[in-house]
Amino acid sequence: MKPATRERGTNPRGIPIGNLTSQIFANIYLNELDRFVKHILKPQFYLRYGDDFITIAPKRIILEDMRAQITRFLKNSLGLEINRRNDIILPMRRGIHFLGVEIYPTGCRLKTKNWYRVQSKLNQRNAASYHGLIKQHSKKKLEQFDWLITKIYDWTS
Repeated sequence: MKPATRERGTNPRGIPIGNLTSQIFANIYLNELDRFVKHILKPQFYLRYGDDFITIAPKRIILEDMRAQITRFLKNSLGLEINRRNDIILPMRRGIHFLGVEIYPTGCRLKTKNWYRVQSKLNQRNAASYHGLIKQHSKKKLEQFDWLITKIYDWTS
């Protein structure tokens, strides 16, 4: 999302991406969107992380109506626009790629590229965070993860 009237040069808007305060402000500012979607639109499922969100409904026409209402709400109430490149409606059976995870009606799967990233970034300080992520995605990856943990902690000595 971006401000509806984006100014360049003399009066730039926004906070640098990755800044901790930008994440906090996104949650505070977009709380109104959460309330609108959950209490007014009432989709089958709604998930938001930062400024990324998905809604799931049983029929495409319902999603198209929700899209129009969300777009109007964001512009009129919060002064925001949805990034058109990422504003898509897909059948769930094709899978949804959201935050590095592929979500299907039967479950979800961690994308291979992200599994390799976990392996390269894993250390003693962040092992607990990654364990929760891996545990949800596949028994094979969890077994590999547990093996990696034994290497990191070197419990043999």
